[in-house]
Amino acid sequence: MTQDLHRQNLESHLQKRGLNDDWKKWVRTNVKAGCDKNGMFKIMFDEGFDYDLIKDALSFEPVIPLDQIINPLKKDGLSQIEEIETTSPITAFIPNAERVNVDGIEFYILEDFLNAEECEYIISKTIGCLRPSTLTADDEADKYFRTSNTCDLGLLDDDMVQEIDRRICAMIGIDPAHSETLQGQHYEVGQEFKAHTDFFEENELEEFGAENGQRSYTFMIYLNDVEKGGETSFTNIGQIVSPKQGRAVIWNSLHPDGSVNHNSLHHATPVEKGSKTVITKWFRTKNGLPVFSRDENENVPNYTRVGFEKDILTKPLYQKILDFYHQNLEKQFDETAAYDLVSNVEKKPNGSSLVQLPHSLNDEIHACLKPNLEVWSGIQLEPTQVYGIRVYHNGAVLKPHRDRVKTHIISAIINVDQDVNQDWPLMIEDNYCRRHNVILKPGEVVYYEGARLSHGRLEPLDGKRYANIFCHFKPLKP
Repeated sequence: MTQDLHRQNLESHLQKRGLNDDWKKWVRTNVKAGCDKNGMFKIMFDEGFDYDLIKDALSFEPVIPLDQIINPLKKDGLSQIEEIETTSPITAFIPNAERVNVDGIEFYILEDFLNAEECEYIISKTIGCLRPSTLTADDEADKYFRTSNTCDLGLLDDDMVQEIDRRICAMIGIDPAHSETLQGQHYEVGQEFKAHTDFFEENELEEFGAENGQRSYTFMIYLNDVEKGGETSFTNIGQIVSPKQGRAVIWNSLHPDGSVNHNSLHHATPVEKGSKTVITKWFRTKNGLPVFSRDENENVPNYTRVGFEKDILTKPLYQKILDFYHQNLEKQFDETAAYDLVSNVEKKPNGSSLVQLPHSLNDEIHACLKPNLEVWSGIQLEPTQVYGIRVYHNGAVLKPHRDRVKTHIISAIINVDQDVNQDWPLMIEDNYCRRHNVILKPGEVVYYEGARLSHGRLEPLDGKRYANIFCHFKPLKP
């Protein structure tokens, strides 16, 4: 009778609080199975459910300290993401770039945006389809004003060119709809582009900017070192940038109010020895200020240069996790909460299941990873969550996503176990917007900036199962 009454009360709570059918089933199944309600409480809270809603649904209040379950999103009236320094949406945020300290212009230098292989490939593509660089009507009186040659790279049907074009847009955080076709420019000895601005003059704006607006940001990348000459001289602000392979120079040709900025005047000085090749991407205002397409995750500052790194878990801890996994694999349950991320191309009901971990093992995982992650990230960390052991099934796909912006800033993935026919790579996008396929073997771990970087497993799992643990931290407030 007592069990029936509890079931009726539980069903009443679920109906009253409006949980969907999947969550109702999840709660009933795990309560019936005798799962730890502290763990259930934590999972539901981490999925975004209100504390009182969970308490009502489970008819249970956690017995472990609240600060191990919840991470308050409010402090002195400010949300936690507001406490994390982010960049104003009216300026660019470019990870790893140095903002040059000059008055009157938004100006950045970013080293090593492209690697040597990428640069050399784009040089070959550029040189293969050159045409004389064009001039505006105001410049045509001086036939020596611009003597370089140009390639319309963005019109080429080339995968690497298109990928670099995508990365430029992603790096600066402006939707490609606000951009012009990617161009390459090639300079031989004696060739130059005299002092000019990239924005359209008032008499040009109606012709060139009527549809897409004024030019705002320029993103220029040097593809090779130049033996002598070829510097870019910003004459009004006294800045001279030397060509260096892979170096990007980014500046805004407009003031914050949208008016043109003559401090962006620059001169591509003559090449004196060797040659120079650059690529340039211009962005437009669409008749307004630049529209940044980043979400709040991408405005979280980066703490490392690349954004991820592989390591090996200590053998004693890995063995303890593996033993627990094998002893409790039969207790795994369908991971209803992951439906929005984990799908199954074989159309099976679930792409993954979950094996809950005891709090003592959660704490041990946090304690083991914390010092390594602090050294790697260069910041002090506060543990937020160990998710448990997610077991992916044959045909599973993990959709590309970013982790929780308030709590999953510095993270780790541990490969616990696998029974696969071929490696199942983790795709992760680094802080230069370059995509990598990371292979983890059992006992290996990858550290990554979880809230910032897009990651997922795009190819369907070919095998019986793949089990891993997610472990998350946030910066410790002073």
